[in-house]
Amino acid sequence: MEGVPKEQKWNFEWALFFGIWVGVLIALPALFMGIMKSREKKEIAHNQSFEIATIDGVEEKYHTKTGTMYLRFHYHYQHKNRLFRDNVDYKYKRYFVEFTRDKRELIKHKKFPVILSSKDPSNHQILIFWSDFSKYNLPFPDSLKWSEKLFYNR
Repeated sequence: MEGVPKEQKWNFEWALFFGIWVGVLIALPALFMGIMKSREKKEIAHNQSFEIATIDGVEEKYHTKTGTMYLRFHYHYQHKNRLFRDNVDYKYKRYFVEFTRDKRELIKHKKFPVILSSKDPSNHQILIFWSDFSKYNLPFPDSLKWSEKLFYNR
């Protein structure tokens, strides 16, 4: 930075310093979350057990920060006489084609598999779509072929 006045050089160095630290502070939580998700997935894969979940309802959710429409599936399952309730969000445009309110009512009380850790049954993943099964290298079962018509109009 030869020929640059000392004041501008100093400002540039401080801006670079703060820019790098802001980048690091933003990247660290994302990295931490990725590591935690990976650990949970590994734990489920190594100690896998299966249960059947029942869909309690589906609602539209609009995330204002991202401006994205989601469908939230509420479900419950039972493992060793303990009841677990949870929900999972899926991006609307990624997964659904014309998934109307009538179709949301049809999905209520339908059953889907849940893969869970036998050591910690609260660590689980409901398996609804092809992509959910592929995360765990599981084949999509023929018993769920009906869902393709409901979700994708196929």
